Amino acid sequence: MENILCKNCQTTTSGNFCSNCGQKAKTLRLDWQYIKDEVKYTILHVNKGFFFTLKELYTRPGDTINEFIQGKRINHYKPILLLFVLAGISGFLSLQVDMNALMQGYNSQTLNSKAMMEYNKAMTWMFSHYALFEILALPIVSFLSWLSFKKWGYNYIENIIINCFAGGQRLVFSIISILLYLVVPKEALVKFSSITAIMTFGLTVWTYASLYKDKPRTALILRILLFLFLLMLVFFIFLVIFTIIFMVYLIKAGIVPMPGK
Repeated sequence: MENILCKNCQTTTSGNFCSNCGQKAKTLRLDWQYIKDEVKYTILHVNKGFFFTLKELYTRPGDTINEFIQGKRINHYKPILLLFVLAGISGFLSLQVDMNALMQGYNSQTLNSKAMMEYNKAMTWMFSHYALFEILALPIVSFLSWLSFKKWGYNYIENIIINCFAGGQRLVFSIISILLYLVVPKEALVKFSSITAIMTFGLTVWTYASLYKDKPRTALILRILLFLFLLMLVFFIFLVIFTIIFMVYLIKAGIVPMPGK
């Protein structure tokens, strides 16, 4: 077989791939055939792993996650990449939704009109960047799930993978919800958003119940309740911090008076 000099690391090789760096031994000049091959590979790769993984997460989430952790991975899209890809799609679609109309459906009698406008702006930004929060919350949520289910075998890193899949599952539902937001009448947006929030919450419960379905039912229910309690506790802490920062901003901006004045 002909010896070829690898153009990447300058190692002489006789196979189809460089034995040193793994690059293809023969690299041809870039042309339309290259573009065609790359597009074909990308589409086939996505179809093979991406949509298969999404289907599995909505038909047998617990078994799918467990099999992936145990090593059955060839047919699946990489979970961290899955989360980022879906977050990108969700983030893009969020920009197409009139979040201001959604926030105007919520009313607060405790803030003046200027303060309410600022509140709407902040909440609009947060709703529009839901996918970003999914990614940023991943280490915290994974720690809470590890803490809640740590006696059942999965370590912290494996919990990150579990929550990548669970987060991807929620983001798919979020993408579908965003598409529906575009056609739902404005007067029904608040009610619709409440329903989708409850259903999103339910997806996570279903996933964990499915993942640990072989455990004693009472113990499973208690650990899921512990996990949900810890999630709500962290959310409450975040909400308190957000409220404090928001009120400090309003006071410094002169939108609301200093307490006691």
